[in-house]
Order: sequence, then C-alpha cells, then structure tokens
Amino acid sequence: MESNLELYRVFYKVAKCGNISLAAEELFISQPAVSKSIKKLEDVLGITMFSRNSRGVKLTKEGEVFYKYVERALNEISLGETVLDKFKMKEQGSIKIGVSTTICKHFVIPKLKNFIKEYPNIEIKFINKTTLETLKLLKYGEVDICFVSEPPEEDFFNYINLVEIQDIFVANKEYLDSLNIENINDIFNVGTLMFLEKDNITRKFIDKYLSNNNIFVQPEIEISNMDLLVEFSKIGLGITAVIKDFTLKELGSGELVEIPITPPIPKRSIGMAYHKSIPLSIAAKTFLKYFL
Repeated sequence: MESNLELYRVFYKVAKCGNISLAAEELFISQPAVSKSIKKLEDVLGITMFSRNSRGVKLTKEGEVFYKYVERALNEISLGETVLDKFKMKEQGSIKIGVSTTICKHFVIPKLKNFIKEYPNIEIKFINKTTLETLKLLKYGEVDICFVSEPPEEDFFNYINLVEIQDIFVANKEYLDSLNIENINDIFNVGTLMFLEKDNITRKFIDKYLSNNNIFVQPEIEISNMDLLVEFSKIGLGITAVIKDFTLKELGSGELVEIPITPPIPKRSIGMAYHKSIPLSIAAKTFLKYFL
C-alpha cells in the first residue's frame, strides 16, 4: 500500500474531532488540504471513511473499524518516538561489554561507579571472556565494545589506546632469597615459574618477550586467573608475571617484590575496540566517550 503516514494522521484527527474545520486548526493546515487528504485516502483504500452531515463528519462502519487500527498504530509510533527521545537523552539504552577478569576488576570497575551514577538507566551487560574470545564476540557483533590489552591485528576493528601498562616478574621476598642466585636472570633456571594459560593474550606477550631474549622456560603452574597467581606468589609458591599497575598494593606492602630482570619487559597498553562496520548505539557511544 502506497498511502503515506500523513494521510493516516489526517484521518485520525478528523475522526477524533468529528469536524474538518476543527481538525484543520489542530493540524495547522487549511480546510481544503484536509478534505483533499481524506478524499485521497478513500481513493487509495477504495472505501468511504466518512459520512458528511450539517454538523460535520461521522465515521462509516468501515471507518470505525479502520480507526481502531490507525489509533493503535499512531500510539505505537508516538511511544517509539518517546523511547528514541529517552535514548537521545541517555535515559534509556543498553550496552554489551566484553572484558577479561583482570582488566574488569582492576581497570573497568574502578571507573564504572561514576558512569552508573551519571547514567543510572543505561543497562550494562558484561561478557567475561579472555581477550581473544572477546575479540571473536566483537567480530560477530555479540558485544558492542571490548577492553583489550593489545591492539587487535584484524583491520575491521577500531582501537582506542587508553593507558600504558607494565608487565613485571614478582615473587615473595623470602622465596626469592631462598634461591641464592647471583645473576637475577637465573630465576628462570632455578625458580618455580607460574604463568597464565597459553591461550591468554598476556601469556602470549610474556612468551614473546622470553623468546626474543633467548630465554626458554617451562612453567610448573599454568592457570587462567592472574589474581590467583598473585596470591600464590604472596605465599611463596613461586615466581610469576603480573601487571605492575594492578599489583601496586602488594608491592607497596612488601608482600611481593619486583624482580629487576634485564632487559625489562616492553610496555603495552589497555584500550577499547569496536567494530568498524557496526554502528554504535547512543548508549555505547556514551560509554566509549566516558572512558576517553
């Protein structure tokens, strides 16, 4: 059907007012324009919608049935416009965020409180996966934004660098003293090494550093959670690699000490990635802007 929405609006207003002149006033158009629209609608539908009398117009039986559908439709459109206004005013919306446990706990959550306070009606859903798994979700549009600790290699992502981070090796001081090493890099030969699992992006980064420096190791412990590695190191179970920025408390209290290996591990960054070809919602754009 090629009749346009404006004809339905005119029909609805005339039916509601029962008078073409009054409808014209409320629509801010001329009376002949209203009459012409009604005639056009009746021609398009092939049915007479109004009967005319000295007091105005009255819906025909067919017009009464059609009126109920038009009223519901226009109310739904009005409701939709109201919802869109709420989106624009950031009073409604939802975001799906992909993030690893470590980045979520130590970087995202500390910054999230004020966002929730400022935009309490924006719903945030977190998908807790590794960085590599998160990027796969982003690729297929299953999350809006993801936080990653290394720029994505694929060219269909936009990446925004947020902050630099430094990876370091740490251990409990008593455990480190017990190794009785003269050269600090001997820790890789005599120490018990505890790493993240091989499919973790931080593990890949550490493995690359070790390989580039001809350091070949076989960790005795491999787990999926950096916080557990920190706890294991604190009780003297071995040596691990952590993000220094996320272990400042333990380093400051002396529960852990940084091992000054040479050369130091290169710095990397935490950033946000989103798909180039999938437009961000207003809520997602608001979230993105908040973290910049």
